[in-house]
Formats: sequence, structure tokens, C-alpha cells
Amino acid sequence: MLTEIDIDGLIGPTHHYGGLGVGNLASLAHRDQVSNPRQAALEGLAKAKLVSELGIPQFVWLPPHRPNRELLQAVGFSGPLNEQIAAAYQAAPRILSAAFSSAFMWAANSATVTPAADARDGRYHFTPANLISSLHRASEANERKLEIANIFSIPHWHLLHDPLPGITPLRDEGAANHMRLSDPTGEIGFNIFVYGEDDTAESNTGQEESLASNNPSAVFMARQTRTASEAIARKHCLDPETTFFLRQHPTAISAGVFHNDVIATSNEGVLIHHELAFIDAEVELARLEKIFAQRVGKPLLRIVVSNDTLKLTDAVKCYLFNSQLLTPQSRPSESQQPRMVFVCPKQCQSIESAERLLKSFVADPSNPIDEIQFVAVGQSMAGGGGPACLRLRVPCDSRTLSQLPTFGRMTPQLYDDLSAVIEKYYPDQVSLASFCDDRFVEHLEEIDVQLSNVAFRSAKEA
Repeated sequence: MLTEIDIDGLIGPTHHYGGLGVGNLASLAHRDQVSNPRQAALEGLAKAKLVSELGIPQFVWLPPHRPNRELLQAVGFSGPLNEQIAAAYQAAPRILSAAFSSAFMWAANSATVTPAADARDGRYHFTPANLISSLHRASEANERKLEIANIFSIPHWHLLHDPLPGITPLRDEGAANHMRLSDPTGEIGFNIFVYGEDDTAESNTGQEESLASNNPSAVFMARQTRTASEAIARKHCLDPETTFFLRQHPTAISAGVFHNDVIATSNEGVLIHHELAFIDAEVELARLEKIFAQRVGKPLLRIVVSNDTLKLTDAVKCYLFNSQLLTPQSRPSESQQPRMVFVCPKQCQSIESAERLLKSFVADPSNPIDEIQFVAVGQSMAGGGGPACLRLRVPCDSRTLSQLPTFGRMTPQLYDDLSAVIEKYYPDQVSLASFCDDRFVEHLEEIDVQLSNVAFRSAKEA
């Protein structure tokens, strides 16, 4: 029996709207607007607390230190930190924004994870995403590798890979473009990789030109390549028979679907996707349904949402597909435990077709989604990340689960203590100009210390 754990990135005190997200309409729309890191962090923490209350082991990664001085120095800014910041603000404000980025909060981009049950060598595999599509995210790969190692301790049955080489044919966005289906125990797994660009030799026969000519508005670079997805599948020793590759629809990418998790989601034997999520995918989806039924003994529940039911533009606005589809492990005694819970952004309530669709899920007895939980993650949504963006899913067997550390594991006390630090120390207004204030930068050091103290104290007391 596998148990899902969720890891969320705690939103940092430098959360701001730099507008650096490639193909991310919300990020572009909110560029240079004033953000509220305090509100953002409290919203994300409350969402993680809700998940933990459903009985799902929930961890929180602390924010890595910002600014990223290595990035500033690598692009030619030297001298004392305040001089580097001032020079970058004048000459290269996008570089400065990247150096202060809090985009690590979207932990779905952290890595691709394979449980031992899926790997032919019987080991867990983790590959941190290289994230080279985005100026502000590529430097996260090594930070995430260290954080993964700290949680999973990397014994002999855990294999932590290096990120894929940082070259454009191997650009990788981690679990944001990966889905896993399974039987109810989690032991029989099916891995789905979703890519936006097929740069394999077989594809260079005019298909790319045809897609481009049919989609003249396709102005955004696809963030995931098939070559990268295939490389990870090989590194993780996945069985080709239960590994599937689907291509993102160019129309969806042009509409702001920069990751698959903006347009599709899955949990156990349920796959929900918009009809414009994939292109030329019916053969591969038919193979998935056939193999799933053979291995699990019952059919895959594939819910295809038509554009008439929920317009693609509305799906991007409300991030319905970027909700967390969860199997709760526990509930308060006064409530009947639902089969599955859908944790959705409140924006879904503001679009009638989205709210109607969610109600239809709950009303359908054949659909295991018995409950919808709406969460406020507006600050994250304004940057282009919904509830599912904020977490990395890791299916854990009992041996791994028993060895997980207490550091960063969500408890009522850790929630209270982190909330208190955020309330006291986090700023409530930040813009790019804020980073030129020496006092602001010095204050970031104090916040790092306070957050670390809370996490270490919580782990010790546990």
C-alpha cells in the first residue's frame, strides 16, 4: 500500500510579480503590480494545513535564501551586494527580479518522482527539474536537489539523479508535466508524461510546420520536450508498457496552458482533462485505457471536459484543473469520509460553468469526487499557480514513510509557529523597487533565521 505525501514550498518574503513566467498569462498580466508576501504565505500555509487535516502527510520546504548572489555575479554584477542590486535595478531589472524570485513556492516544478513499485530496479527515483525555460527558475534545480535529499535521506533504495543537462532540447518542468495513475493501493502504477515539443528525429517530417501554420497565434515556447520526458523515463527505469507520452495541444499552450497541470489532473484511477489538453493522443489514450483495465481489473475513469462545458479560456482563468485531487486518509469523526476530495481555488466559484461542472462531479455517483473544498490562494493565482502548483506529490511505501524526518512536517504547532513568524516579519507590500532598500535585504536574513528556528524546534519537539 502506497501513501501519498505532499510537499509544499512555503512562499517567501520576496514574493513579487516579475512577469517572468513563459506562456503564463496570469504572470504576464500582473507584472510589476504590488504583491503581498504576508498574505501569500498565510494562504499557502492554510491550504497545506487543510491537506494535512485530510490525513495526508504534509511537508513544507522553507524558502531558500534570496537574493541569489550567484546569479547576479554570473551575469556580471560585482562588488558589495547593495551595489550589485542597484546596478541590476538600473541595467537589468529582469535579472534582479529573477535573483529575488519566490517561484520556488510552486513545488510541482521541483522534480519528477517514481516510487519503487513503478521502477524495474525496485528503487525510488527523483530527478529535479532543470527549469531552463524560465530565467527566474533554472537556478532552483540544485536547491531542490538538496531539499529532496534532506527529506528522503537517500538510502540505497532511493536514487537522486542530477537534473537533466541545461540545454533547450532537454528542458524539463518536473511533475507539472507528469501524471501518475494507479490502482487503489497505489502499487500498480501508470506514468503519463506530457510534452509540448516533439523534437525527436521521427517528428521532423513537416508536422511541426503544419502545427505552426494551423496555429498562427502560437507565440509561447513549449516548456517540456519529448526528449526530456523520454530521458527521465529511462533514468527512472520505467516499464515502457505502462509509460505513456502525450503531446500538449498547441492551442492550449497559446491560451496560457504552460504546464499540463493547468489543463489535466489525475488521482488513482481517475483522469480528468479538457478536450483541448492533448493533440493526436487518441491512440496513446486508448492504449492507456486498455493496459489500465488489464492490470487493475476495472476500467479507468477518464473524464473529458468539452470546450462547450468549460471554455479553454475560462479553464485558464479559474485553474479548475490545477486543483488537488486527493484521497483522504482521515476525517473528523462527525463527517463521513469521502472517496476523493477536490481542493479548488476560489476562482472556480466566480465562473458559472466551472462551478456547475464541479457540482456535477459530486452529484454523479459513478464519480468518486464526493467533496469540493475551495481555498483562497489569490496571491499565488495572480502569479499563475493554483493549489496543485504549490505541491509535489510523492507516493510512499511503508518503509519510506517510517523513515521520513519530522523536520518540516506539518503539525498544528508548526502551523501556528510559522503563521506567527509570517504575521510578524513578512512584508505586506513588495515591488521590484523594494529590493533596492538595504533595510529590506537585511531583514530577509532575520526572516530566514526565524523560519529555521521554528522548523528545528518543531522537529525536536516531535
